[in-house]
Amino acid sequence: MSVITINADKCKKDNLCVEECPFNLFLEGKDGIPELADGYEDFCVNCGHCISICPGEAITLNGLNGADCEKTNRKLYPTKEQISQLLRTRRSIRNFKDQDVDKKDITDLIELSRWAPTAKNLQPVHWLVLTDKDMIHKCSALVVDWFREINRCPEVVEAFDNGVDMINRDAPCLLIAHASTDELRPVSDCSIAATTIELAAPAYGIGACWAGFFMGAAINYKPLMEYLNLPEKHLTYAALMLGIPKHRYSRIPPRVPARVEWR
Repeated sequence: MSVITINADKCKKDNLCVEECPFNLFLEGKDGIPELADGYEDFCVNCGHCISICPGEAITLNGLNGADCEKTNRKLYPTKEQISQLLRTRRSIRNFKDQDVDKKDITDLIELSRWAPTAKNLQPVHWLVLTDKDMIHKCSALVVDWFREINRCPEVVEAFDNGVDMINRDAPCLLIAHASTDELRPVSDCSIAATTIELAAPAYGIGACWAGFFMGAAINYKPLMEYLNLPEKHLTYAALMLGIPKHRYSRIPPRVPARVEWR
């Protein structure tokens, strides 16, 4: 249950909270001071829009108001050109240096993912970080066992038998996003969080690639699920291989035109 209070002395009567609340929990008051809708406590998702938008720091949400929040620094916003370069140069990195990824960098990336959107702001994403080479190799071996069992990707199995890991690519870090099956939108929430990390990783000198083979086995192959030992009712919904890129790309390949219909 959320608790919201409005300091009438600080309120600038701009009704920004009324306009911005996703669930219309703020109502226009007769004296210009917003009022709270009956039963708002049960509908508030603690998104923080109200304390973020209020210029007078008049709103307190669960004991916190604007004064407790970090200020937005618009001078640090990337330009359109910088965003374009970041997104168009994104590559799935599958060749990594034989070098550990700095634990602080991984921690910073996970920290950034906390601001990724989640359904109703439930923030259900959990992370499992594997940096032990033997554990990552064991995960790859279990995926290969699954492939043998379902007669899938024989070329990947053969490569693994010959010492080439096409599952987790000898990545020094396997980052796994998991959540309870009881959550509202666990697939979307974990996927968006992982995508946030993938896009932010280059700023730390880290390359990323979605661990698709691993993800398929992690929700279908019981021995791998048991090896991961996630909390009860939790499933793997996203996974990334992380590492220092072995090579540097210098071109942006073309893509098919966007398929768009305007109505």
